[in-house]
Amino acid sequence: MGSDRHPSPSRYRIEAAAFVYEIVLVADALKEAHTFDHDTALHFGRRWQLLRAIERCGGAPTFTDLGRLLGMSRQAARELAIKEAETGVIEIFPAHDDRRAWQVMLTPIGRRALAAQRVPNATWLFTLLNGLDPAAMRMIQHVLRVIRLRLERYERELSRAAARR
Repeated sequence: MGSDRHPSPSRYRIEAAAFVYEIVLVADALKEAHTFDHDTALHFGRRWQLLRAIERCGGAPTFTDLGRLLGMSRQAARELAIKEAETGVIEIFPAHDDRRAWQVMLTPIGRRALAAQRVPNATWLFTLLNGLDPAAMRMIQHVLRVIRLRLERYERELSRAAARR
């Protein structure tokens, strides 16, 4: 018989599954959350995915690179990039080494927009987290980071294994 500290394997599996599903439910709720003035509380839409993907590249990705990062076709990434270039958040230009390829980069407006979207509305944030101890938040953040990094590593390993086949 297991204790809370060392549960039986079946009890651990039940607790672990409940924990993971709670993370999923919270993530879904955060994606749909709105501030008190009905604005989107956090930004997960295609525009923000595109800007974060460009930022993660650390340079000027091609449409093909963006498609791979965003899990979409090169053509869909191209269309999204053109749409966002029209708003001024990114710039599209021919690649220096291959004039047939096009690259994208964040503009100063895009960098400012990306920085601003990372800072949620203070009133909404403080109301949401009211009463939660900062030490507990740091511990949970650590746990979530470990889970995310393990998931990312697992996906990379799966991709490498698939590429070897």
